[in-house]
Amino acid sequence: MEAILNDYLEKIDKYLKPLPVSDRVDIVKEIKSEMVELELQGKLSPEQILERLGNPKELAGAYLGEAIVKNSSFSLRRFAAAIAFYSLTGLSGMFVLPFMSVLAVSLMFCGIIAPLAGLLEFAGYLLGFDIPFVVIQLGPYIPAPPVSFVYSIIIGLLLFRLGRGCWKLTLKYLCAVGKFKGKTLTQQNVD
Repeated sequence: MEAILNDYLEKIDKYLKPLPVSDRVDIVKEIKSEMVELELQGKLSPEQILERLGNPKELAGAYLGEAIVKNSSFSLRRFAAAIAFYSLTGLSGMFVLPFMSVLAVSLMFCGIIAPLAGLLEFAGYLLGFDIPFVVIQLGPYIPAPPVSFVYSIIIGLLLFRLGRGCWKLTLKYLCAVGKFKGKTLTQQNVD
């Protein structure tokens, strides 16, 4: 077996440290047999085999997740495996997903509120009274209410588009995670 494939297996073993030695050995043997099978049947190069298997960290994370689900009893080793699984596959989701989704909703909400506030200020100006808590201020410059209304529409459109962009990024992130999960499940079913 090629050195590049052995390095891959060593990385898998390293990422599977929270599992018992017997489980790690079984998983590494399983992946090694799949490599040999792919090499013989498909006549694939080592690079193509590694490309097909994917990132060793992600593959090890999938096996950690499977090991966590299989055994329902509590132990410190299982707890360590759970922590390793979430650090390998889910840690980014704990930060990226809430941040991007809250930012998207907040920006779209502000994109709707800004023109409404500008309209309220302009209506107050037309009716001859001042609404002190509704002010469009750009640095030290406070424009007249008719100009404020135009600025509020422009600012509202920009905020709303920015929010939609964040929402689209959130959806792309979810699709990428879903593809990774689907790929991992497909690999586990093939094995």
